[in-house]
Amino acid sequence: MEKKVKRSKLQRAFNSLCAALLIGSAIYIMVMGFSSVAMAAMAISVAGATVLPVQSSEGILEIIVGTFEAMIDGLLAIIEGITSAIAGLFS
Repeated sequence: MEKKVKRSKLQRAFNSLCAALLIGSAIYIMVMGFSSVAMAAMAISVAGATVLPVQSSEGILEIIVGTFEAMIDGLLAIIEGITSAIAGLFS
């Protein structure tokens, strides 16, 4: 099993922002229907998460895997923040 990729706090925050924007725009599209603003938000969030893997990768497979890894890392950072906030209320 590979070691966890070390990312800076700024990069983790940026990945979290991209993941939140992607989730928010996907939910908006499911509830309200397609709109150009929601589609643009989805495209921007995926492009933002793709920039760093594209700069540091060797091939197309590394770009795809790196993009999914960045989005999942962003989702985990959001979940980690929520659970730490809830845990802080009860401790």
